[in-house]
Amino acid sequence: FANAAVLLLLITPLITMRVLSEERRNRTLSLLFSAPISMTEIIVGKYLGVLSFILILIGMLALMPLSLLVGTDLDLGKLAAGLLGLTLVVSAFTSIGIFMSSLTEQSTVAAITTFGLLLLLWILDWAGSSGTPASGLLAYLSVLHHYEPLLKGLFSSVDVIYYLLITILFLGFSIRRLDADRLQH
Repeated sequence: FANAAVLLLLITPLITMRVLSEERRNRTLSLLFSAPISMTEIIVGKYLGVLSFILILIGMLALMPLSLLVGTDLDLGKLAAGLLGLTLVVSAFTSIGIFMSSLTEQSTVAAITTFGLLLLLWILDWAGSSGTPASGLLAYLSVLHHYEPLLKGLFSSVDVIYYLLITILFLGFSIRRLDADRLQH
């Protein structure tokens, strides 16, 4: 699952890059604004659509270790914690990707900035191991720091809350950005 998270760190920006930037470039964003739904419903709908696609990938990935149940015993708790961790990581990655897509009309710019931010959040753990006074804060902000315990089968509500906060924060940023665009039109 650790390798799957790295792979999804590379794939998620490519999946989310066109979510809102393509609407902006094709000038169809005004059609979304004129629909009888709120900005929250637009963002959450797009988020759930992308996330459900990625969750299908995670489901197929989960079939590999589950196939081991045929011939051997498997620690289902550790597997469940790993799947939960991967799902939470991907949900945070998706919300960040949607926010970056809402900032620009160029989908390649959205993909590159999403990848840059995700990579920064991933490698903050390396800066957190430097031993300086600020290193504890940097390690705590790292996505990897909260993902590794879940891979080991250690469930902590702090790690779950961390991912939920990132997801909600970036979805909120996306809603605010779309709201600001709607007020300009």
